[in-house]
Amino acid sequence: MAEQNTGGAPQGVPEDVEATEQGQQGPVLRVHQDRETKASYANVCLLSSTREEMFLNFGIAQPSPNRERRETAMVVSDRIIMTPAAAKRLAIGLSQTIQRYESRFGTIELATAAPADAGQAGAPPATS
Repeated sequence: MAEQNTGGAPQGVPEDVEATEQGQQGPVLRVHQDRETKASYANVCLLSSTREEMFLNFGIAQPSPNRERRETAMVVSDRIIMTPAAAKRLAIGLSQTIQRYESRFGTIELATAAPADAGQAGAPPATS
């Protein structure tokens, strides 16, 4: 379906979307975004879990102005709580979307953090 933008959705995000994979049989999901739809930017996602739920905390990581302290402050803007099954479907969907993106635009290069920085600005392993 071609993208359309009638002013209610952010640029590049269709206002009404019919979500199906090409050639896939099954139900059609119609997604409607109205003027109340919130868009947020995040450059970090911290993940944690319990047996029943997965927590995705999105926010902005801001390095300390004092370079010698080597710490990062994160302001959490959004928290998404999902079942493990929904989180796994999200992971699969993200993986497929990244593969399509890279086949179209090229490989996404990730900056490697020094061991002292590991986990500060990225997503640490899930905990139970």
